[in-house]
Amino acid sequence: MKNIISKLLMGTITEKELIGLRNWLNDPQNRSLLESYIRDYHDLNLAVLKNDVDVAYTKVMEQIEKRERPVKRMFPNWARYAAAIAVLLGMGYFYQQGFFSPQNNTLIVPKEDSVTLELDNGALQTIDLSQTKKVKDADGNIVGDQKQDQISYSGGTATGRLLFNTLTIPNGKQFQLRLSDGTDVHLNAGSSLRYPVNFSTTGSRQVFLTGQAYFKVSKDRSRPFIVKAEELDIEVLGTEFNVSAYMEDENIDVVLVEGAVSLEGDGTGNGPTKLSPGQKGSFGHASKIINVNQVNTALYTSWRQGHLVFRNVTFDNILKKLERHYNIEIENGNRALGNEIFNASFNKVGIEEILSFFNDAHEIEYTVENNRVIIK
Repeated sequence: MKNIISKLLMGTITEKELIGLRNWLNDPQNRSLLESYIRDYHDLNLAVLKNDVDVAYTKVMEQIEKRERPVKRMFPNWARYAAAIAVLLGMGYFYQQGFFSPQNNTLIVPKEDSVTLELDNGALQTIDLSQTKKVKDADGNIVGDQKQDQISYSGGTATGRLLFNTLTIPNGKQFQLRLSDGTDVHLNAGSSLRYPVNFSTTGSRQVFLTGQAYFKVSKDRSRPFIVKAEELDIEVLGTEFNVSAYMEDENIDVVLVEGAVSLEGDGTGNGPTKLSPGQKGSFGHASKIINVNQVNTALYTSWRQGHLVFRNVTFDNILKKLERHYNIEIENGNRALGNEIFNASFNKVGIEEILSFFNDAHEIEYTVENNRVIIK
């Protein structure tokens, strides 16, 4: 039944499945299971809607009534909860049907910036995401291949000093990278990674990250892999994990999917902290403390599929992440709203639909002036 519930939230449920779900929910115990499942696997906090749950429910039911949909009689009392979930998710059936349409008809056009590759000698190359070409080092030697939004290094042997490249991903884009040792890195918008063209045959394999990346590290027990993210070092042998180290965030977050990692931050003084799969380690810039919590890892890695997930995040911080994801400019004049905490998820929707969600949930007012979003 979990699969059917997910289909309901994602807007892919069929008429037959909806009837079956309705019958299943006639049992009060099953309704409790529904709420438990949504909270555990979608990690939502309905408290942020406060009194707007009834408003959201009424709006949805009015649209169903207006369109005379045959499914309108299938919504029992739990529909208030499901409607609130749909609003909070910012996606799914109700958005697909256009129930929450943007309040501002002016289209927002994201800026187009280029992915760049800086060579060891400081030369800067622009990466054309429509091309397939060879990647060369500062001396003109072929060291890898680029195919659209991916670069793969050939894995030659380093001689002498390490030669570093720096790949920078602008706002609004993502990029994938295969390092010379076979490690795969998926870089999120507004991120950069500095890495050797070829790793040394001895010693550790070190890369330097700003922003967010998902690593799938190639195993090599003789050469530990170390991600240096500002004040935090993440050491692994072979594993999959997500690192988020944006400058504006209070913490550097490391979420372990598989394997094991060891975290050591500047100024902690307590030695390395080890994570197990399913755990998140958060290093506070101010506190210099590493806190470890059990989490749903999918919430922290779904950005690779284009999803946006906000968990216990202020509205102002959400706006910063939206600017980065869509490569747009947003100015917030609502200081009170800026400090409010939200939990929400969005599945491959346009910026207009996200703003519409906040408009429906909190009645924000916004205008678009010179391609800039201004929230009043």
